[in-house]
Amino acid sequence: MSKVPPVVSVTPIRAESDSRSLKIAASIARFGYRSILVERCKSRFDPAGLPFQLRNMNHLIQLGSTPDQRKGRSSDKNGLAKAVRAVWGTLGEKFPILFVCWYVWRCFCTPLKSLPNASLYYLHEYSLFPAVYLLSRIRRTPVIYDAHDFYSGIRSADDIRKLAFGKRCIAAFYRYVEYHLIKSAAAVVTVSDGVALLLTKTFGCTPFVIRNCHDFRLDRLPAKRIREASELMPDDFLLVIVGNAKDGMAIEQTLDAMLTLPPNVHLAFVGDNYDRHLRGAQRRVLEGRIHLMGTVPPTEIVPFIQTADAAILPYYNRSLNYENCLPNGFFQVISAELPVLYPNLPEIAKIAHKYAVGVPIDSLSSNSIRNAVMDLVADPALKLRYGENSSFAARELSWEREEKALRQLISATLGSTGG
Repeated sequence: MSKVPPVVSVTPIRAESDSRSLKIAASIARFGYRSILVERCKSRFDPAGLPFQLRNMNHLIQLGSTPDQRKGRSSDKNGLAKAVRAVWGTLGEKFPILFVCWYVWRCFCTPLKSLPNASLYYLHEYSLFPAVYLLSRIRRTPVIYDAHDFYSGIRSADDIRKLAFGKRCIAAFYRYVEYHLIKSAAAVVTVSDGVALLLTKTFGCTPFVIRNCHDFRLDRLPAKRIREASELMPDDFLLVIVGNAKDGMAIEQTLDAMLTLPPNVHLAFVGDNYDRHLRGAQRRVLEGRIHLMGTVPPTEIVPFIQTADAAILPYYNRSLNYENCLPNGFFQVISAELPVLYPNLPEIAKIAHKYAVGVPIDSLSSNSIRNAVMDLVADPALKLRYGENSSFAARELSWEREEKALRQLISATLGSTGG
């Protein structure tokens, strides 16, 4: 088995921020293949015990160092890295030739020299496709493309009209890259029926749908759970929002709702990029009731949030992508057996209605959010019933079921190439 080239998964972000790539790499190993997950940037969490090998674009992660040591080294460079990316982004929008240089270096040259030989490349997102494509042609290796979003539709029509010329050029370039990836891939995978339909209409492909259900087998207990980390009293009511902050999330409306809720109702954010909303919380005098938890390793998120009282999914139909989203966070809060305040978006609502896991909300209405929270605060029996329904749904919506389709797809792809 060791002489057979591995199945290599490739993600353009840190594995700690991409729970889907972790689940798929683990499943591939579970299927009996050698599995390697290559991340673009170095993770800060400890990969010891993972059933696959974890590498970054430059070298194998040093398993002898502790997560705290890696986190410290990473945080020292974090501010400078963000500043450099900001400068390059601004210059690249004004001078497209600089963007091309940056893209060739970051998304072609670096991965080209870093990616190992493979029997199959499983590519998460499209930006690293040129390097993966060249290697696949040289090594006669098939590529499976996993589209986590409908990338062409992340921006709304209004947002696109407001883009500067340079940004429109960059968006068109990325769409060109994704188009050629889809045309050359042995198979296309995505996260929901709605996104699959959008990909079919836009690119003429027929994607396989593998939803982002949670894999309990990868869970690890965190040092502290969310209630302890937030230092709350037993009678405090804790709401949680899971997932990195995105433009399609109604965070400001959620903060407005907090203003009208009882003072013992708290809100915790689990994920990155919420710092920009901290000023809004301070302006609303919500200090002490808003808790920024930062990023939590995907293997710890579900155990971490289990001591919350309920979860909010503040997504709204900002664009075609958000209208059809079915995010990791939805399945994670269900797996944590929490009642869910969910938006009336088709993919989310279809599951939430079927299993009766919570209360529907209009994410753009602070009154709607407030009323839904008060329903749970005022009726502990209702909160308990939704939690029990989430527990049942978590058993039904398991990654163990989803990975059966993944096993068949990988087996068929490797079989068709003699892998």
